[in-house]
Amino acid sequence: MTVARRFATATSQTNPHGATLEALLAAATQAADPQQQIARTISVATTGVTIGGSNYTPSSVVLLAVGKAALTMADAAMQRLSGLVSHGLVIYKDDDGTPRHPQLVYHAAGHPVPDARSLMAGQLARQLVQQADPTQLIVVLVSGGGSALMVDPLPGIDLAQMQQLTRDLLASGADINAINTIRRRIDGVKGGGLARAAGATPMVTLILSDVIGNPLAAIASGPTVANPDSAQAAWDVVQHAGLKTVSPAITTALTAPLPPDHTHYATPLIIGDIQQAIAAAAQVAQQAGYTPIILSDTLNGEAREVGRTLGHIAAYHARHGQRICLLAGGETTVTLRGNGLGGRNQELALGAALSIQGIPNLLCAAYASDGGDGPSDAAGAVVDGNTIARAKATGQDAHDALARNDSYYFFDAIADLLKPGATGTNVNDLFVALL
Repeated sequence: MTVARRFATATSQTNPHGATLEALLAAATQAADPQQQIARTISVATTGVTIGGSNYTPSSVVLLAVGKAALTMADAAMQRLSGLVSHGLVIYKDDDGTPRHPQLVYHAAGHPVPDARSLMAGQLARQLVQQADPTQLIVVLVSGGGSALMVDPLPGIDLAQMQQLTRDLLASGADINAINTIRRRIDGVKGGGLARAAGATPMVTLILSDVIGNPLAAIASGPTVANPDSAQAAWDVVQHAGLKTVSPAITTALTAPLPPDHTHYATPLIIGDIQQAIAAAAQVAQQAGYTPIILSDTLNGEAREVGRTLGHIAAYHARHGQRICLLAGGETTVTLRGNGLGGRNQELALGAALSIQGIPNLLCAAYASDGGDGPSDAAGAVVDGNTIARAKATGQDAHDALARNDSYYFFDAIADLLKPGATGTNVNDLFVALL
């Protein structure tokens, strides 16, 4: 199977725009591959290590990678630093790949809700940086998903409380910035916690961003950067989300005054984000004869409503016979109303399908760059003007599927789920319309 064929669905294989769509998604994913960016960022010479323009002369390197792209990022760093790395820890999501380097400890953990393995991961990460000495250099590789994969609750807060709070926030439709505002207040390795634990040992952080606008403290909840929030910010999130059952221990942590922080934080380096993926997709579209139009790289909002809007925009252009490629990147949210299976990209695609039904010569896709959309094995879905009618013929109703948050089985019935598997990267979501 070619790389592009990983993105094939029933509709992409029959639609005139399908081959271009598959190539475009493959190119976007490859452009966001952190291996290329890490290779450009790290260099080693007899005089020491240069990372992002800063020079270091460590006795050895301690490596920590955490997030959905942890395996890929660790591989890339080891290619550059293998002779210097004394030991390290890779915290990754289940099924994201195979461990490779004997110097490193590999630890799988839970996502999007932290589990007991996530708790162990937080303890291992803290021990790793605490035990490093000032002659060494700690290289931290951060990607999205790290907030759930690595947790270290403050005293009085247990894992069950963190799990319930995470589920409640996800169900409320709160976005990742709001969720991570809370996580930074209740977790000892977030909001700069790892940097504080490292003490005097030099630390450098390379970040693959999955958060709109690349706010450093929001990506994996900022384990090596200062918490920028006010003391009231986290409690404001709880009230805005309408959460009614926050435990007393968490309430205390969220409302307590912020302690003084005298840590010297080095500036982390963003090595990849959604803009790279969008640019690569636009280039493929242009080479295939489409005029690329980038609508946004800060897409947000309720997934189904965003999908409807993007579908209406695509339908407008399709009716005017323009050969264009519409592109948008970002991350939407889902407010849970039912108990079905799906994810934000699947709901977005379904919303778009309702807006473009009956319109010929149009193909759309919503895609999570990490290969996983919500608690499912799909990364999103592909739709065209015939999607609603085809699904209806199999007994699927789009409005009912949205009411039950059951977009996965809607698209599964017509073989239009995107299932590329784990991609080794994670830079937000991508919406594409070809017409």
